[in-house]
Amino acid sequence: MRKILVVFCIVLASLFSLAACSKETKNLTNEEWEPRNVYEKDGEVLLEVIPDPAEKPFGYLFRFEVPFEAEKIAIYAYHKETGEKITVISSETTKEPSSGNSTLESFSATFTVPKSGLWLFEVELDDKFYADAVVLVKDRNP
Repeated sequence: MRKILVVFCIVLASLFSLAACSKETKNLTNEEWEPRNVYEKDGEVLLEVIPDPAEKPFGYLFRFEVPFEAEKIAIYAYHKETGEKITVISSETTKEPSSGNSTLESFSATFTVPKSGLWLFEVELDDKFYADAVVLVKDRNP
C-alpha cells in the first residue's frame, strides 16, 4: 500500500510539472530578445522587472509604473533557446497586493526557472497582453 502511494505521488508530481512547463515558440527578433528590464509603450514606462539573484528560488518584483484596475494577473516565462514556457502565475485575482507590497503597483513573485539564459517574462492583465521584459538569468551553479 505504501509503495502504491509513493508511486501515485510521483506520478501526480510529474503531471503538475508537465502542466506548468510546455514548449511554445515566441517569434521575436534578435533585437527583441536583448535584455531589458523595462517595458515602454508610446514613450511611457508601463512595467519594470527587478530580479533579486540573492534568493533561491529567485524572486522578482514586477513594478507597474501606471496604476491599473485589472481583476486578474498572469505571468508567463519563455526561454529563448528551448522555447520552454513556464506558468509563473496562472490568472490570479489581483484585489490584494502580493506579500511584502502595500499597493497593486508592485507585485512580487518567487519562482525558479530551470535553465540559465534569456527569459521573456510576459504579463497579462485580465487575460490580455500588458507588458513584457527580457531578463538574463545567470547559471546558479558557476
